[in-house]
Amino acid sequence: MEGLINAMDEAGIDMACMLRESFLNMSYNGVPCSTNYHTIEAMKKYPDRIIGCSNVGPHLIGGVKNAMKELEILHKEYGFKCTKLYSPEDSGPFNHPDMFPFYEKCLELDAAVLIHTGLAVGGHSEYCQPMLLDNICLTFPELKTVAYHFGWPENDILNSLAWKHRNLYVGMSGMLGPLYYAPMKLAHMVGSIMNILGGSEKIVFGTDWPASPADLSVKAILNLQISKELQEGWGYPPITDQDRANMLGFNLAKLLKIKVPPKYK
Repeated sequence: MEGLINAMDEAGIDMACMLRESFLNMSYNGVPCSTNYHTIEAMKKYPDRIIGCSNVGPHLIGGVKNAMKELEILHKEYGFKCTKLYSPEDSGPFNHPDMFPFYEKCLELDAAVLIHTGLAVGGHSEYCQPMLLDNICLTFPELKTVAYHFGWPENDILNSLAWKHRNLYVGMSGMLGPLYYAPMKLAHMVGSIMNILGGSEKIVFGTDWPASPADLSVKAILNLQISKELQEGWGYPPITDQDRANMLGFNLAKLLKIKVPPKYK
């Protein structure tokens, strides 16, 4: 937790969602890298800075009923606000029918669901293709869902689905650090989202720290510009300070029902 807080300070980040990272494939399904209790400890020590994001997976391998029981404890007793799904390490895709009771429980708890989408560095990429979200969003239209990593390399599919479904958001985590060094590519990726969605209200910032540097992720958004050439040739809107504010915190604060301090309004 201290490493995360230091990274947040260096990047100028006030609050962040913290979650355990299992990456069971790295230990041959032996032990997770961390636990939800590590997040609870951080929430107690830094209540004004750490937002609890549970990870009760792998859901199908461990049993969906077990995942739901842990989810309920973390969100009801400890105040977690969102939950992470990393289906590449599981035994099936996140739209597997056995997962539907879990999504119903998330609705009951008003927990936003953050889902790894696109390429999986470890595990099965076919389990997290963006198009699988269509099934989830049609079945649970009120479920607040953030699709991680732009859905890359299938980001156009994710953008189209976010246009179709009112509670589906595009998450930028894991991509902004590397894209700090490729600002034109980032301009295309963000510009295409804003073009199809008509604005920046469904784009959610994220770092994926420590895999992606927090300070570079913030700088990537602060430096983001949509040139006249891209506006005229691709139909992208210009980036405003309000767009940057939406991406860097306002959108997620609204999604998780977190009060924004007056100094930022």
